[in-house]
Amino acid sequence: MATYTTPRTPGRTSPGERPGPKDPGTRPFSPRHTRPTTRPARPARPARPATKPEARPAGRPATGRTRARHPRAPFILLLVGLLGGALVSLLVISTTLAEGSYRITNLQQQNASLAKQEQLLTQQVAQASSPAQIAQEAEQLGMRPNQQLQFINLKTGKVVSGHPSRADSEISVPGYTP
Repeated sequence: MATYTTPRTPGRTSPGERPGPKDPGTRPFSPRHTRPTTRPARPARPARPATKPEARPAGRPATGRTRARHPRAPFILLLVGLLGGALVSLLVISTTLAEGSYRITNLQQQNASLAKQEQLLTQQVAQASSPAQIAQEAEQLGMRPNQQLQFINLKTGKVVSGHPSRADSEISVPGYTP
């Protein structure tokens, strides 16, 4: 079995340490495997002077207090703010649309009632303008129909009484052909 040596700090012994060979600065070391190796044994390395073991460089410098991890806090606050703003915007839009819908419904109802009122007024005007209605109202006011009809011929200036002749009754307007 080959004996390997490792540097040892003077004055320190670890539990279960066996007394080493002649060199007081080395201790025996056995390899992890238990089978004998077929290679020739290496010559012992010369002992190096005792130094502090080299520490790996740390990623962050060691300080007295640990730095609190808050890089996510602004991002989370941003997300919460955006979600809150989106919800408020959605509420405002929904309220505005509901108000607009209510207003549209009111205007449609007003339009329907005004259309009914217009239809009633149109019927009343049609009834009042009928010849029978006009004659009845004229009699109530004391008017009576004229039995002697007279027409004025604008071209000649003649007044025609009774039934006009066919020539007098024709309309003479340029471009008019009956």
